[in-house]
Amino acid sequence: MLVLGAALAIIPYVPWGQYLSSSVSGTGSYKRQKVVTDINPVNGAGSGKAVNINDLATYPPNSSWLVTYPSSGDLTVDSQNPDTFVKWQLIRLPAELGGDKPAVDAFVAFSKVCVHLWCSPNYDPEKSSNPTNETYQCPCHGSIYRIPDGLSIAGPASLQSPPTNAIPMLTLSSDSGGDLYIEVPTFDVNHNGVVGYGRYYDTYETYIKPAEEGSASTSTASAGALG
Repeated sequence: MLVLGAALAIIPYVPWGQYLSSSVSGTGSYKRQKVVTDINPVNGAGSGKAVNINDLATYPPNSSWLVTYPSSGDLTVDSQNPDTFVKWQLIRLPAELGGDKPAVDAFVAFSKVCVHLWCSPNYDPEKSSNPTNETYQCPCHGSIYRIPDGLSIAGPASLQSPPTNAIPMLTLSSDSGGDLYIEVPTFDVNHNGVVGYGRYYDTYETYIKPAEEGSASTSTASAGALG
């Protein structure tokens, strides 16, 4: 039991980078991808649909949807894929964080793999007496990530050293009609992060957060994602 406990304790500190990046690439190729939500009841009215930043009725503030990236090219196959390493939680931020704006930065997309012990976090939009409301929370061990930058602020993940204390994120953009896109990620800790391992949280401001609404060619952050 002591040996098992020690092994579990060091998992988040092992440099999994190359292995984890390979595990993510198995179902599709890395390319600019229109955001289409999985066909899943948890996605409500937006299930199986392309996300448009102007559609606040289908994609209201303080809500979230399950997305697969990279895509296999078949929405049904993607939706049935149980691999959390290719799953992302698309979140439209609450109004107080700009989620009511028809803009790219009204959205963030977090990995569905906790950087502690690989359980699957969920967005909690409920306000309560807990000051950490409207956060991304792991149900297994209580790690809590704040929005919009993905830094862990409570639970075991918050006790880990950078970059293993922030959840990986995707870089988003939109086209002239408002359709939301995922830009080609750079899966290392200095950019979008390594799924299951982490990222430096300040890359949200310097790399992930879109500089302006529009196509990748007009967004500094998105242009960086394309290399």
